[in-house]
Amino acid sequence: MSKKLKNLLFISLMIFSVPILGQDISIYQQYSGRFDFTFMGNTLNTEENNAVFGAPDPPCIILTSSSASLNLGVNDEIQTAFLYWAGSGNGDFDVKLNGIDISASRTFSTQNSFGSNYFSAFKDVTSQIIATGNGIYNFSDLDLTNVISDYCGNTTNFGGWAIIIIYKNDALPLNQLNIYDGLQSVPSAINIILNSLNVVDNQDAKIGFVAWEGDKNLQVNETLKINGNTLSNALNPANNAFNGTNTETGATDLYNMDLDVYDIQNNIAVGDTSALIQLTSSQDFVMVNCVVTKLNSELPDATIQLINTNLQCNSRVINIDYTVSNLNATKFLPANTPISFYANGNLVGNALTNTIIPINGSETGTILLNIPVNIPDNFVLKLVVDDVGTGTGIVTEIIETNNIFNQNIQLFVAPKFNIPENLFFCVSDLSGIFVNFSNYSISTSINSTDIVQFFTSFQDANNNTNPILNSDNFFVNNTTTTIFIRIDNLNCKSITSFEIRLVQYPDFNILDNLNVCKQSINTTFDLSVYNNAVVVNPGDNVQYYESLQNSNSNINPILNINNYLPNVVPKQIFVRIDNGICYSITSFYLDYLALPTFNILPNLVSCNEGLTVGTFNFANYENLVKVNQLDTVHFFSTENNAISNSSPILIPSNYSASETPKTIFVRIENEQNCYNITSFDLTTKNCLPVVYNGVSANFDGFNDTFFIDGLRNIFMDFQISVFNRWGKLVWMGTNNNPDWDGFASKGIIFENTMIPEGTYFYVLELNDADYPNPLKGYLYLTK
Repeated sequence: MSKKLKNLLFISLMIFSVPILGQDISIYQQYSGRFDFTFMGNTLNTEENNAVFGAPDPPCIILTSSSASLNLGVNDEIQTAFLYWAGSGNGDFDVKLNGIDISASRTFSTQNSFGSNYFSAFKDVTSQIIATGNGIYNFSDLDLTNVISDYCGNTTNFGGWAIIIIYKNDALPLNQLNIYDGLQSVPSAINIILNSLNVVDNQDAKIGFVAWEGDKNLQVNETLKINGNTLSNALNPANNAFNGTNTETGATDLYNMDLDVYDIQNNIAVGDTSALIQLTSSQDFVMVNCVVTKLNSELPDATIQLINTNLQCNSRVINIDYTVSNLNATKFLPANTPISFYANGNLVGNALTNTIIPINGSETGTILLNIPVNIPDNFVLKLVVDDVGTGTGIVTEIIETNNIFNQNIQLFVAPKFNIPENLFFCVSDLSGIFVNFSNYSISTSINSTDIVQFFTSFQDANNNTNPILNSDNFFVNNTTTTIFIRIDNLNCKSITSFEIRLVQYPDFNILDNLNVCKQSINTTFDLSVYNNAVVVNPGDNVQYYESLQNSNSNINPILNINNYLPNVVPKQIFVRIDNGICYSITSFYLDYLALPTFNILPNLVSCNEGLTVGTFNFANYENLVKVNQLDTVHFFSTENNAISNSSPILIPSNYSASETPKTIFVRIENEQNCYNITSFDLTTKNCLPVVYNGVSANFDGFNDTFFIDGLRNIFMDFQISVFNRWGKLVWMGTNNNPDWDGFASKGIIFENTMIPEGTYFYVLELNDADYPNPLKGYLYLTK
């Protein structure tokens, strides 16, 4: 397939494809005044990259340099010069202009629908153009030779450069110049909206383009319109707008680039603020890089600048000086132009200009602004001229986007600080000590850049006079000394203070060792008895510890001081006496006292006096129980009484036990008031009864019955029988019967009758294991 057919195929496909990437054309710079513009530049192509159909294919060659001339009038004063260069490929962004190295400060790129890359680059070369002035400019070192062969097949191989020059001439009318740039490509159509216009008169209005890759041999539906009107001139037919021409020089061999200027005087209306540029191309792949417009305009251009900010420490009222200018203008700025002031977007003040501000003139103003408390100390202060406080203005300006001035404001706030703690020093006396509080310069300040100084009075701290220079070795001899700290952030100061207090160690009384009688293996100590004894000042706190280390560290105090059981004895107990600031430590020992020893006492047995009642004498046990004769002995009927030493038995020589067996408790107490308790038992036994054998049954109250002492309620199963001298049973009784009173209870003749006087015989059966044989005897009955 021939190259021409490839080109035709490419063109055919391009009609139905849409380029991708790229940067939309947008406003870059704006000028107002007696300004105009011109272009200069040149291509790096040696000839058109797209030959006339049927002609030989152009060679795939591209230069690395080319030249162009600048020819301004003698009264033309260069204001700005912007260099743009472009070409096929990913880009070469380091070039030379008249041998001076140029590196791109901005770049642009785009692709066609086949993924082929194209680039453009920008550099402000104003200083170089002003210094050189009119003459020939050589652009070099744009080297595309290694990539261009990839683009010749689809006839999009190109390279070139252009400089847009804005110049001033006092003979010119007042104009508004706008420079737009980006990199937008076509086919098949693009729309470019030019904003920021303000047309007050369309006399001599014109528009210029810097475009790349236009082909004079491709003119299929290639139009350039503004506001719907097709543009053309002598070099640019209506159907071939981008055809490799330079209207500034009249050149028609600006291969594959265009530097064209069009008269648009009758294509834009007074009052317009935007214009629509429309480009169509059914074959040609065109990239628009820059658009420049010139319109007649007589408008002010208000700007504002913050000149000075007067801040007071800890005040939210700020006094600012500002300047309103009308510099980039073609008309005066009217008086009473509104000004608004915002803190972090919140309206905090309004003002008006006082006078008419002429072109290139300015006016200075002052305003007090009260910053609300809800605004942080660090905020953005925004000054807006031509703003009534709602974001809208009342003055039409050349540029409506340069009315704002932002300034970061940091209110002067007293430095924040940490509250210093008072320093306490425990001393034995108040004669004075050297103290070191230099570390407070770090611990007090929150911001490490703040300056911290110490003073002995508030007046010195406030006036920043007589600072303490020896904070690491400061002599204190007063009970309380106040040190004032000044924290300074160069704008504001804060003053705080702390006290140095000398506190004496608490006095205490020396404690005796605490000895208790070891009444049992779990005998405890009551340490609380020393609470009041050890302190001299009743307000001091007392705690007890098992080690000196714990006492010093105030950890693990003894909690059960009323019932303390040591693990070993003797045991040293440490006492911490604390006045809330200082403490003293003393100690005492715990030990057990020996209990008195004693002899084991034998149990006592007495005759049963009935129902186990017995009478006992154990008075001699007082000496018998003692081992140490200096001990004292008491007897008790209960163990609790013995322990509490209450209700002792007063007459141990004649103690009647109401029932037996009965335990008697003996308390043996030594000179250390320690006691021991032992016991012995009282028991009774049944002793032989005593028979009184005389009975005078005359009811005179004396010996009226047969009485046997030690019988009743002792031998509960006894049986007694009385016989006459002939051996006849006359009476029989048990514990359930009364004593015999001379009446017969047995026998036929004598039953229930008084029997005669005389001698009778008795048989007493005790029915007791200790006394198996009956007791026998006689008795004499009288009346």
